[in-house]
Amino acid sequence: MRKLLVLTVLAWASIAAMADGRTEQVAQLGHFRDCDVCSEMVVLPAGKYMMGATKGEFEGQEKYSFMYNDETPRHEEYVKSFAIAKFDVTRRQFAIFAMETGFRGKGCEIFDGKTWITDANADWQNPGFRQTDNDPVVCVSWNDAQKYIAWINFRLKNNKGIAYRLPTEAEWEYAARAGTVTAAYWGNTPQDQCEYENARDESARFLDPTIDHASCTDGYIYTAPVGSFKPNLWGLFDMLGNVEQWIQDCVSVGYYLAPNTSISPDACKSRTLRGTSWAGIPVAVRSAMRGGAIASMRVSDIGFRLARSNK
Repeated sequence: MRKLLVLTVLAWASIAAMADGRTEQVAQLGHFRDCDVCSEMVVLPAGKYMMGATKGEFEGQEKYSFMYNDETPRHEEYVKSFAIAKFDVTRRQFAIFAMETGFRGKGCEIFDGKTWITDANADWQNPGFRQTDNDPVVCVSWNDAQKYIAWINFRLKNNKGIAYRLPTEAEWEYAARAGTVTAAYWGNTPQDQCEYENARDESARFLDPTIDHASCTDGYIYTAPVGSFKPNLWGLFDMLGNVEQWIQDCVSVGYYLAPNTSISPDACKSRTLRGTSWAGIPVAVRSAMRGGAIASMRVSDIGFRLARSNK
């Protein structure tokens, strides 16, 4: 009994130390907001990390090993210091953009309770489920995200050196990992995902009971208000769940070619997606997870967050 008590005390001390470490790391990072409707940004330091998946991430999940081919070869990446949004762009933020620009954006792929369908009337205001103003905006394409970014940058045109954009793929994974090397930034245990991310779990079983889900409950079937779960070690929320996030890069199969981060619509037809969403299965809730979609596609589990190069 005494030994168990000692171990319990040590365990809690370890947890407290991790929490203190997270608070200390976040406190050391710079934060700023350039305008009242702008995202709160977190300044990340320059650094190196190993980008991509390890075979160990698919242990016991061999049926998903096809993902490994797209997440390799694992390689070292150097990332310059940059700023990334603490949260995904919310419905409230996007609504101001839509009001000022007259943006409409009808037509979105939604889940109708049985399968995914394209609904010509669905849009960011009506994604097939209820949302709050603090939920991440969905049913926005990569092209729509570029329009939003152009609007933000126009608002800040008098602030020289400021230019918002989407994060590159290397930046996004660097930010998601926050210095960790495990499959997810909290470790390798899928059952812990409900503390940190909104993804497919017990509360979302009705979407399709045959699909893998985590044996925990996060309390949300669809999107959750941003910041509803624990952040990573750099104070970034919802990096691996809630909504998939558009990335600047063109889609590539594996890391065999130099990334193409051009914002030109002629650069490529498909753009990269990182993270997973409220519909994502446990094996997808990993920092190395990557996908892609046609730049004009709108889906009710895809959103975006902003990045900004340092001046």
